[in-house]
Amino acid sequence: MSFRFIHAADIHLDSPLLSLDEYPGAPVEEIRLATRKALGRLVDFSIESDAAFVVIAGDLFDSEWRDCNTGLYFISEMKRLRDAGIKAYIELGNHDAANRMRAGLPWPDHIRFFDYKQPERIPVPDCDAALYSQSFRLPHMDEDLTSTWPIGDPGTFNIGVLHTSAGGAPGHELYAPCSLDSLRSRHYQYWALGHIHSRMELAKEPWVVFSGNIQGRHVRECGPRGCYLVDVDDHGGVKLTFQPLDVVRWQVLRVAVDEETAPVDVEALAQEAIERAVAEADGRTLAVRIRLEGSGPAWNRAAADVPGLRSRIRMLAQDAAVPVHVEKLELAAVAPKRRDEQDSGPIAELRSLIDEFREGESLMPELQAEFADLKSKLQASIPPGQEWVDPQDPMVLREALASIEPLLEGGRQ
Repeated sequence: MSFRFIHAADIHLDSPLLSLDEYPGAPVEEIRLATRKALGRLVDFSIESDAAFVVIAGDLFDSEWRDCNTGLYFISEMKRLRDAGIKAYIELGNHDAANRMRAGLPWPDHIRFFDYKQPERIPVPDCDAALYSQSFRLPHMDEDLTSTWPIGDPGTFNIGVLHTSAGGAPGHELYAPCSLDSLRSRHYQYWALGHIHSRMELAKEPWVVFSGNIQGRHVRECGPRGCYLVDVDDHGGVKLTFQPLDVVRWQVLRVAVDEETAPVDVEALAQEAIERAVAEADGRTLAVRIRLEGSGPAWNRAAADVPGLRSRIRMLAQDAAVPVHVEKLELAAVAPKRRDEQDSGPIAELRSLIDEFREGESLMPELQAEFADLKSKLQASIPPGQEWVDPQDPMVLREALASIEPLLEGGRQ
């Protein structure tokens, strides 16, 4: 029974990487081609590891294409798999549900898209394994697709391929929701899941695994992104090996300053953070957000000249050993330790009110209600997929409240 296969998902081929404005020295071309190059790395790794087949659990494509170049590029990469004798089995997810552009292209016969009309069981040639899946017929599927899938065959290594939000995850809408109990009821030995972009192992009996996406697309998708190599031994045992594939790696670099930090040292601290990230990136291009945290004169000076400081940090980043894109400079105020002497007057009253809102859970709904109208306007005006800040998010509100206190401290001086 021993064989190995690749579990990947959420390739989002030719999806734009968000919040990457151009400026002199920005690695624009590397960023623009990141999803294509990550796909190439997926194919390279599949061939190098001598995988029997590749499974893609949804969202191969990001949406309907403006032209056929996206599909043709994918086909050219898949022909490399064909030449190596590796088959590809693909479920379509919410982003590429019943993709109409796909119908007119000359797909090689070693690629198999799962039907969206009904669940399918597909035996894998030359492996004692069978695949079970069903593509999305609509961009939004709110029912448990697996409820009608066939029961796994005894004596066969059964693999379910499912694009799903499972039981739900922060930042992800519910798509084809399911529970571990419903997955276990199918009696499969491995569930190759997609849709959640962070890799995770939900269970080991049986294996229920999100591989995550192969290329981070924005700052909420930091760290290594890639696929799993799944080794199945003669007894049906499973060994997972994660393989990073990302070409551009996102990171949030935190730079701490305090009352003792000299304003002229902020650029050097940011450069040191970038150099540490470069050392850990294994030669990859970096897209970083610098988050300046703290208080004091250095923080205040930075807050007064964010564009200028961002430009200076971007200039320093050009000296790094790999291309580095400084996507944003973000400031987060951290309240300094309060003085021992007792405050009085308006500042003390305002500080007391801030403490009540920040620490009193019962008051948070009152503060959130103040921003309901702003949130509605933001949702209506921001294009789908573009990063935005929810003004009703409790964490955002607490950070905003924390940013006020350094100003109060400065007002006493």
